[in-house]
Amino acid sequence: MKEKKIPPFSKKKSAFSEVASLIKGFFALTSSTIGIDIGEGYIKIVQFQRTRKGYTINDYRIRAIPFKVKDNQREKEKFIKEFIAEFISQSRIKTSLGRIAIRGSGVFIFSLLMPLLPEKDLRGAIGIELKKRLPYQIDFANVHFDYVITEQLVGETSQVFVTCVAVDNKVLDKYLDFLKGFGLRPEVINTDVDALGNLVEFIGEDQYVGVLDMGARDSCLNFYKKGTPQFAREIPIGGEHITEGVLKAIASLGGNPSFEDAENFKRHCGIPMREEAYIDFYTDFGALKGNQITTAVRPILERLITEVSRTVNFYIRAYKLEQLDTLYITGGTSRTRNIDKILSANLKNLPIKRIEKLEPLKVVKSWFVTDVFRHELGIEEAVSHLAVAFGLCLRKGGKINIIPPREKMEQKALFLMFLTRTVFPFILFLTLGFYAFFYGKYLLYNIIIARLQGQAQKIAPLTKEIESYLSVKKIYEERESLLKKAIGEQPLWWGILKELSNITPKEIVLHSLEIKPVLPSSNRILTLTGEAIAKVTNLDLVIAEFTLNLNESPFFRKANLVSTERDVSSSLPRAKFKITCELVY
Repeated sequence: MKEKKIPPFSKKKSAFSEVASLIKGFFALTSSTIGIDIGEGYIKIVQFQRTRKGYTINDYRIRAIPFKVKDNQREKEKFIKEFIAEFISQSRIKTSLGRIAIRGSGVFIFSLLMPLLPEKDLRGAIGIELKKRLPYQIDFANVHFDYVITEQLVGETSQVFVTCVAVDNKVLDKYLDFLKGFGLRPEVINTDVDALGNLVEFIGEDQYVGVLDMGARDSCLNFYKKGTPQFAREIPIGGEHITEGVLKAIASLGGNPSFEDAENFKRHCGIPMREEAYIDFYTDFGALKGNQITTAVRPILERLITEVSRTVNFYIRAYKLEQLDTLYITGGTSRTRNIDKILSANLKNLPIKRIEKLEPLKVVKSWFVTDVFRHELGIEEAVSHLAVAFGLCLRKGGKINIIPPREKMEQKALFLMFLTRTVFPFILFLTLGFYAFFYGKYLLYNIIIARLQGQAQKIAPLTKEIESYLSVKKIYEERESLLKKAIGEQPLWWGILKELSNITPKEIVLHSLEIKPVLPSSNRILTLTGEAIAKVTNLDLVIAEFTLNLNESPFFRKANLVSTERDVSSSLPRAKFKITCELVY
C-alpha cells in the first residue's frame, strides 16, 4: 500500500502551561536575549531585543580565536570567557536570557524511524533505540535527549520520522555553568543544526532546503522541510584544510610561512577562478599565480564537492524527492571569495545561495562593531558568521531544547520568585493607590453632602410652600380633567357665530339656530331656519349659494337643504327654508 505523508502532530499543552507561556512572553518583551555560538575558529555573540513589531539587534561581535591558543584548551576557554565578559560589560546588560549552540564531543544527532505512539510511549521507545545507538562507554542514565517529529507516514504500518538530539549530562552541565557564570539565565540550549533550521523557517524559504555550514575544521550538511531538521551529515572538511593547501602554495616560494599567514592570504584573496589563473597574487614571500593556488586547494575542494553531492543524492533518494529546492552555504568558510561560484559550477543541479541579507530583519535599528573585522560596514556581511546565533535568538530558538527538566523547574521557581518580588508588590501598590483614591473621594463626597444638607435646611420653608403649591396645582389639574371628561369637547361658539355672519348672503335672514343632542362619539347637528327675500335674483339660487358657503367653511360640513316654503301672499319673492349641517370642532 502506498504511504501517504501527512503533517506531524504537535504536543498538547495544559491550560496552566499556556497561561504561563503568555506571562513569560509578556515579560520577554522587556528582556534581551544573547545568542552565543562558539566555533573552532571564531566566537560569535549577538544580542537581540524582542519588540511587538519584530526583533531589534542591539549589538553583535565576531572575534577570531588566536592561533596561539587554539590548541591549548585552558587558554582557549580563558580567552572565550574574557571576550564574552567584555561584551556583556560593554553592552551594559543587567539581566538577560542566554542561548547557546552546542557541538562536538558528547553531542549526538540521530534520524530515527519510529512507530506511531502516544507522546509518553514514543519517548520511551526513542530512549530504547538510543541505548542501541549510543557509544558503549556512555551511560544512558547520564544522557538527556529531546526530539522533534519531522514527518508522519500513514500506510500499512503508521510510522514517524524523528530527529533526536542526545547530550551527555556532563557536557550539558558544562554549558549550563558556562552561561550562569556570566549571569545569564539559560533559556535555550540547542544544536547548530536546529538553530539553522529555525533561521531558514524565519526567512520563509522553500519547502525542502539544504544548508551547508562550513566551519573551520569540518562542515555540516543539514536538510530541512519547512525549517524542521530531517537529516544531517558531518563532512570532515573545513576552512583550515583549504588554508593548509594555501600554506603549501606559499611555502613553495621559499621562506617559512605560518598558518596564520596562509589564513590571512585566504581571507583577502580567496580561491582564484579559471580566468584568474595567470594573475599574480602577492604575499610576504613573493607572488603566486592563480593556477598555483587553485592546484594546491583542488584536492580539498574535489573531496568537499564529492561528499556534498553524495549526501544530497542520498537525501533525495531516502525521502523520495525530485530535487532539492535550495542549498544555502553559511559559516565562516563560506565567506571565502569564489567558494560559492566553485560549488555552483560543480553542483549544477543545485541552486546555491549564501545566507547574506535577512529581509525579515529590517527592524534592526543599530549595531556596534569594535575590534572585529573593522572593514565590515553592514551586518549583512557578518550574517554568514552569525547565522547560528541568529537562529538561536529568533522565536523559540528551534524545535528542540535540551535544557534538562531540573533546570526548567529551577527556572520556573525563579520566575515565580520574580513574580512574587516584582508583580505582587506592584499589584499591592496599585491596590493601595486605588484605595487611597476612593477613600479621598469618599471624604470629599461627605463634605459635599454636609454642605448640601445645610443648604437644604435653609430653604426648607420655601420648599414647603412649593410643595403646597404643587399639591394645589395637581388637585386643580385633576378637577379640570374630570370636568372636561364630563362635558366633553365643545364647539367654538363665538367663531361659529362670526363665521355665519360672514358667509350669510344679504338676501337671507336667519330666524333660529337649533342644536340637536347626538351621540358623544359624533359631531353635533346644527339646524338653521330662516327666510330668503330676493328682489332681482332667484330664490333657489340664493339658498343654494348659502348651502355651498356652509360646506366650504372650516366650521361646517355636510350642509343639506331640508325644506323650502314660498310665501305667495307677499308682494316680493319670499321663501322660508330649513338647512341642517354638522359642526366641525
